[in-house]
Amino acid sequence: MTDSKKMHLMIVLRGFIFVLTALLLISPSTLSGQGYHIEVTMTGLSNDTLILGEYFTSRMVPKDTLVLDKQGHGVFIGSEVFEGGLYLIYFNPNYYFDLLLGDDQVLKVRTDTSDLAGSIEYEGSEDNRIFQDYKNHLQQKRGELVKQQSLLALAATNSDSTAILEKLKQINLEMEETMDQIGTDHAALFVSDFIGATRESFPPEEILTGERRHDDSIRYFYYREHYFDHFDPFNIRLLHTPLYEGKIKNYLTRAVAQHPDSLIVAVDFLLNESRGQEELYRYMLITLFNHFAESKFMGMDVVYFHIAEQYYIPDATWSSPDFISKLKENLEKNKPTLIGQKAPNLIMRQIPPEHFEMAAQDTAIRRDPHIGQDFFINDIEARFTILYFWETDCGHCKTTTPALQQAYARMKGKGVEVLSVHVINSIEGKEKWVDFINEHQMYDWINCWSPYSNEFRKLYNLQSYPQLFILDKEKKIVAKRITPEQAESIINNLIRIESKNIS
Repeated sequence: MTDSKKMHLMIVLRGFIFVLTALLLISPSTLSGQGYHIEVTMTGLSNDTLILGEYFTSRMVPKDTLVLDKQGHGVFIGSEVFEGGLYLIYFNPNYYFDLLLGDDQVLKVRTDTSDLAGSIEYEGSEDNRIFQDYKNHLQQKRGELVKQQSLLALAATNSDSTAILEKLKQINLEMEETMDQIGTDHAALFVSDFIGATRESFPPEEILTGERRHDDSIRYFYYREHYFDHFDPFNIRLLHTPLYEGKIKNYLTRAVAQHPDSLIVAVDFLLNESRGQEELYRYMLITLFNHFAESKFMGMDVVYFHIAEQYYIPDATWSSPDFISKLKENLEKNKPTLIGQKAPNLIMRQIPPEHFEMAAQDTAIRRDPHIGQDFFINDIEARFTILYFWETDCGHCKTTTPALQQAYARMKGKGVEVLSVHVINSIEGKEKWVDFINEHQMYDWINCWSPYSNEFRKLYNLQSYPQLFILDKEKKIVAKRITPEQAESIINNLIRIESKNIS
């Protein structure tokens, strides 16, 4: 077996082992009828208080309590059924177990504190009976996996390794078949939904033949298209399990292309489909809103402000009016310069190179604010335009501006133009600007400023400097708030993509 084949199989097996381990950390549950009635017997406890808790994503929320009698017996009882999901019966960090609550919410649970996991029994709950059997089966398979992995580490020949990997593959296949069987035989039970949510979507062997076996794009597209085969993101019971939040964030980060357009489609799907369930919609909206608010990746503010404008501002009635007001204000400030938008057109005044040279010898010229020719940035014809806002008194600008000059020297033959905008429009600011340009010999790009207006600061929401934007041929913003090195890399990559498309 080749190293690449061995690596592919190990990746699949690692994914399975992760699911296996996650499931073994979780335990059983139940529910049904009018209200809930969960009878608990815990041998080894006496006159102790138990808590019935509900998982809400990764958090546990107490829902009910009881005091066991001298025989360790008690009943959780209530007139209204729970939503369902994964629940927890808790005494202390050493004595607790989980249970699934589906439609059968009238059940009995018996266990012994001397062997809490091994002695647990359920009566009246098919969800938990099936899940307990499944976990026992997983425990057995885990032992088989550990044994085969130990043998693999000691394998002396390729044939030995191949045989062991085939056994590991067979164990994985058996587990997949077990999960398929539970899904087929018990489709109406919550246990089927829960086990399905633990699964990952791997392409079947029959589509990974020949060269396709080593094509990562095949795996990605299969994973993306089949992500929801076993996991229903609109099953509110799954929201009440520790699995849900990870599955949603995993979908956004691994199954969806990390481009604002693709992510907006995914966000719209999740939010629009969950609207009919108030609790789920609120969770989904808050989670997605915060996820993109916290993102450090360029362009994710497009998705954040899309969620804010289309969903959060009109629907988040739980938020304070002050927060909504500030969010609206922030949206209005940032909306004109979101990636994909056409850059706000500015009228700037270009200062010719000879003026800087003459100003070095003549104080009157150096202080004259009227020199130059006005132009609109949309009138600049270039394959890519770097719009660069800076000032001479800014510490970062003093290092970034020369770095951009060096990058521009490597790019200007590729149809790239730089509009270097000095943002201080006072006489003293012009003098410092002239000195800086002359000192660094920055004559070969467009040096410009706005001597009579600061409107550009508002239009581009300029709070600090330097700020660098890349505009395409149509003056749409393709990148922003990046370094000169990043700008050069992005432009070169876009040129390569253009060249491929043409060829």
